[in-house]
Amino acid sequence: MKKTILITGSRGLIGTALSERLIQKGHTVRRLVRQKTDQKDTYYWDPLAGNFDEKALVGTDCVVHLAGEPIAQRWNKKSKEAILKSRVLGTRLLVDRMKALNSPAALISTSGINFYGAQAGYISNEDQESTPMANPGDGFLSEVCREWEQEAQALDATKNRVVLLRTGVVLSKKGGALARLLMPFKLGLGGVVGSGTQWMSWIELHDLVKIFIWAIEGDFSGSLNAVSPNPVQNKVFVAHLGKILKRPTVIPLPKFIVHMLFGAMGHETLLADIGVMPYTLINEGFQWECAEINKALLKALKDNG
Repeated sequence: MKKTILITGSRGLIGTALSERLIQKGHTVRRLVRQKTDQKDTYYWDPLAGNFDEKALVGTDCVVHLAGEPIAQRWNKKSKEAILKSRVLGTRLLVDRMKALNSPAALISTSGINFYGAQAGYISNEDQESTPMANPGDGFLSEVCREWEQEAQALDATKNRVVLLRTGVVLSKKGGALARLLMPFKLGLGGVVGSGTQWMSWIELHDLVKIFIWAIEGDFSGSLNAVSPNPVQNKVFVAHLGKILKRPTVIPLPKFIVHMLFGAMGHETLLADIGVMPYTLINEGFQWECAEINKALLKALKDNG
């Protein structure tokens, strides 16, 4: 069944790839953007000001919420406030308008594995996605993810389907962490970050798009970890990337240098120790195209579309 999907953040790394794939499959893609335009299937909103073109929701079957202030920047009081507000207020505005218009659309909202805390380690609990944690995760991003999800869950009181995708590190040469690593690694300046033992939950971009489409076309409701079933430690990731690029990986990035260069943001991203499993997707029978890190890196580095 062909659907009409409204996407926020459609011009970002994930939004661009998802939009292209949905169109290829015959779905209609609408975009919610922060610049007024006359383009077809493109509508205006301003989450901070509370402005929203309600025509965007008329006839919409699913809303995919990807928009948010970039995480990868130097954190200070102002930037942290912008990161939190962009996600909380944007999600709140979507939910409020969907309720006001009695929209039957499903809401698929992104979150992150930082939900579990910056130093969660490897989590083996098979109920991790659906069971409230006794101890909230540590760190700013954990707080952001929790408030972000709470806004989306406000739609649970209606009959709307709500899916919360907790994404890991997205592998693509077109953007994100991998794209930023390529230059130093190609120059032979790559190496482990911190101790190298911290767990890294990752997902190849096209597999992530596949998960989004699975959520859009299916009937699942709830939270799930949108990651590969094979998290790796940083030292393993570094070794595979160096081998594929045929470059040495002997120059480490010590913890104290990360803190000097990036502050708290580096602690919660570069030094994050979060190993989670996608048990919900596994139990639902989802099939990854690139479940192993080597295959995923090869795919990401060769991707031309």
